Amino acid sequence: MKKVIFNEIGGPEVLQLQETNIPAPKENEVVVKIKSCGLNRAELLFFQGQYIFQPEFPGQVGLEASGIIKAVGTGVKEFQLDQEVCLTPNVMPTEYGFIGEYAVAPIEAVIPKPANISFEEASAVWMSYATAYGGLVFRGGLKENVGQVVLITAASSSVGLSAIQVAKNHGATVIATTRTSKKKDYLKNQGADYVIATEEENLADRVMEITSDKGFDIAFDPIAGSFVNTIAEAAGNESTIVIYGILSLEDTPLPLFPLLIKGIRIEAVHLVFHILQHPERFAQTRDHIIEGLTNGTYKPVIDKKFSLNQVKEAYDYMESNAQKGKIIVTI
Repeated sequence: MKKVIFNEIGGPEVLQLQETNIPAPKENEVVVKIKSCGLNRAELLFFQGQYIFQPEFPGQVGLEASGIIKAVGTGVKEFQLDQEVCLTPNVMPTEYGFIGEYAVAPIEAVIPKPANISFEEASAVWMSYATAYGGLVFRGGLKENVGQVVLITAASSSVGLSAIQVAKNHGATVIATTRTSKKKDYLKNQGADYVIATEEENLADRVMEITSDKGFDIAFDPIAGSFVNTIAEAAGNESTIVIYGILSLEDTPLPLFPLLIKGIRIEAVHLVFHILQHPERFAQTRDHIIEGLTNGTYKPVIDKKFSLNQVKEAYDYMESNAQKGKIIVTI
């Protein structure tokens, strides 16, 4: 089999395709013949040495995939041979990596694939929708049909597009942001009620204009850094800012005066630590997402497909910030 590894810190150029034996599962593990892998910025940060975990060499790559179980370890009762499954990010990146022709996964990272979605769609679900649902609901306080205004920044990412769907499904008004006007029509077609181009418009002025000076109720942001100050200017009284990423790679200042004056809460969410590793939150998130996938409310957005041999090009494309939705590698 072929799998993606890396032996040094760096950009996508450090990734290699390695020939190796198909692995055998240990206790409470399965081996999956991979059909599709979803790429995520966490992996990009990981092999660049900028993630919260430092890699050990040879490093593996890939936190999300779909495929067919081809071997089960001792103690596995929930899954069987030839079952179609999703592999979720509920793993340590220093121990598991899913980008390859086969992959080992612990059973806590495995979910049956909904029958009505493709393998490609199934590899584009669990990082984006679970982060969006968990961040907005558990951290942000998103409720059903109470008229909340949700600001979603960097909205053309896979998580951002999923967050639009989750917020709209809860009856919220969605204000999406993007850097320039190029993606405005696209984001409106994806369900955003309003779109703000942050390099061309004043974010706070536009949010206050849209909300009749009330500001947003929840902001969902992967940028952090000094941009949090800009978000805070657009916040409503007793609103919540949920940070789920570090795209800016800057230290994040505390916007103290807006916090004191408006009573803003700043929250952070990490999919594994705050959702997948909490059984009740995980069950609620899983059931909600599967219901949405099954009834068609949720539809993963796939931007571009690459082959396994093009994995470097796939991460180069991610670094370009041109994507609109999920980047996947098909096998």
